[in-house]
Amino acid sequence: MSSDKEQTIPFLPTRFNREANVYGGLSVSEFMLAAAIGFILGAVLGLLCCFAFGFGFWLLIPSFAMLFCIISVLVGKVVIASLKRGKPEAYLNRVIEVKLDSLLGGNQFISRQGTWSIRRVRK
Repeated sequence: MSSDKEQTIPFLPTRFNREANVYGGLSVSEFMLAAAIGFILGAVLGLLCCFAFGFGFWLLIPSFAMLFCIISVLVGKVVIASLKRGKPEAYLNRVIEVKLDSLLGGNQFISRQGTWSIRRVRK
């Protein structure tokens, strides 16, 4: 039988809890968000061009959708990397969740108005 000392890990590496980077510093969720935004924007723009030029140009819809998907991932990796720089691990994900929660009128998060202080205040 082995002792307790041999069975426990004395430390927990932080990289095990970290979401993996898949492309240019983007995690899977950030990559999918950037790609989905670009795809939807491109599909809407392609649909508008299809209406403007006639329905003979229906191939503009999928081609614009894929083009904008690629462009949004290429631009998004730079923008998201600058937003994440110097912040904790899941900071950007939490900011997005809080903004969506406030836009949808949910009460998932506890919010506090005011300032925080780490010094003692003299009375």
